[in-house]
Amino acid sequence: MDRFRMMLMFAAVLSFSLLTLTGSSGGAADAPAPGESTQAGFELPQKLKTSLAPAAQRGSDLYAYYCSPCHGNTGEGDGINSFQMSTPPAKHTDAALMNPLSDADMEGVIKRGGPALGRSPQMPPWGGVMTDRQVADLVAFVRVLSKK
Repeated sequence: MDRFRMMLMFAAVLSFSLLTLTGSSGGAADAPAPGESTQAGFELPQKLKTSLAPAAQRGSDLYAYYCSPCHGNTGEGDGINSFQMSTPPAKHTDAALMNPLSDADMEGVIKRGGPALGRSPQMPPWGGVMTDRQVADLVAFVRVLSKK
């Protein structure tokens, strides 16, 4: 018997022995559900629940990727790139700034960049990168930020 077959047979016997000793099939049915306690009293982490509408939730993911480097994770205009910019990024949490803008205005800035609303040319155009639905989802999330 060659060495590879011998190692394979050993692995199979070992796996079978472990299964019979523990009485477990190792499947997902044996694992506790999130939030359930295990025998040792450890509670598995739960997925964060969100109260965002589906569009705003999708927009949140886009915001984290495309917008947060300049506008910050929370929309305060304090992203890692903001300190190198000659014009500070808009604070999306500023209701006085954001609420007067229509959805069409916001979509225009996202698609065509800052100059679309007479803003900083440092705001890049994302129209060639994002679909119309992604832009609408992003607007929905920015609306959530401006209401906090």
